[in-house]
Amino acid sequence: PAAGGNGYVIERAYYDREGRRVALDGVPQGERLLAVVTVRSDGKRQARLIVDDPLPAGFEIDNPSLLRSGDVRALDWLDLSDATHTEFRSDRFLAAVDLSGRETVTLAYVARAVTLGVFHHPAASVEDMYRPERFARTGGGSLEIKAE
Repeated sequence: PAAGGNGYVIERAYYDREGRRVALDGVPQGERLLAVVTVRSDGKRQARLIVDDPLPAGFEIDNPSLLRSGDVRALDWLDLSDATHTEFRSDRFLAAVDLSGRETVTLAYVARAVTLGVFHHPAASVEDMYRPERFARTGGGSLEIKAE
């Protein structure tokens, strides 16, 4: 489905460790990228959100509980929101966030390009757990992982 939503807007972008935005049209195999997911509300409200960012095939998450390279807290250029719960699964990043009067939520994780090829990039989504009519999703896309 096309990008869209009701009450929220979700965006996903990729950066290098220095904060420069990276295009996904020729990612070198082995490259670590910072995936930044931003959710904006159309107003200040109380909500409990679920953010779901499926990984494209060819990428793996560097779980910060297992690898130091996956820890994004030390990046001073990034202003992250606190999540109530995060999961770094093999196929997706999930987070539960309490939106308490804020209008913007920013989450991030490290993804590593591991498999050569051209892959579909599924849409990220956000949903209000108690008001499912309030949601948003990004558009899908594609990416390419190339040999170094």
